[in-house]
Amino acid sequence: MKRLVFFLAAAAVLMVACKDKKSAATDIITTDYEAPQPQEPIAMSAKTDRTDVSWVEGRHYTIQVTRTPADSLPMVADVNGQKYIDNIVKVEVLRADSSVFFRRSFTKSSFAEWLDADYRKKGILEGISFHRQENSLRAEGAKLLFVAWVNYPQSGEDEAVDLQISLGTTGDVSIQPFTEDDERDDLKVKGVEEEL
Repeated sequence: MKRLVFFLAAAAVLMVACKDKKSAATDIITTDYEAPQPQEPIAMSAKTDRTDVSWVEGRHYTIQVTRTPADSLPMVADVNGQKYIDNIVKVEVLRADSSVFFRRSFTKSSFAEWLDADYRKKGILEGISFHRQENSLRAEGAKLLFVAWVNYPQSGEDEAVDLQISLGTTGDVSIQPFTEDDERDDLKVKGVEEEL
């Protein structure tokens, strides 16, 4: 019985002592944080878009745009070290008899003049598309118009650098950034998908 009373008294003293102890301002509670581990390099899917269009005196052309992830290009990495594979985009314009009027492959470096140092280092060429605005295909006079966009992987289209590619009847190409008249919100891009 004396033991039981002793243990109860000891327990009461410990409870009072613990209750009166206040945490010091120097007590720090920490949790272990593990940064996400990078996976294998991430690539967008390869895809091809085809569009038929009448151009130059109503002649029939087929526009084919093919995006291919390219291990041969320098990879980009995000803040966690996750690597992403950049893309090569091939633009072809074929005549009605399937002969090639125009064929050119574009990479991010094709647009380096219009990209700042950060986009040149950390961005990828997400795609190029023959585009339409106000539901009409953009074969304006003597030019076929395309849109190209370079962005940070997984950032979404809001952070993309949009560029307009104009293709003339002699195969001449000019590239320029979109102006205020070419608002992205008004642009209805054919075949654009969020894939990362």
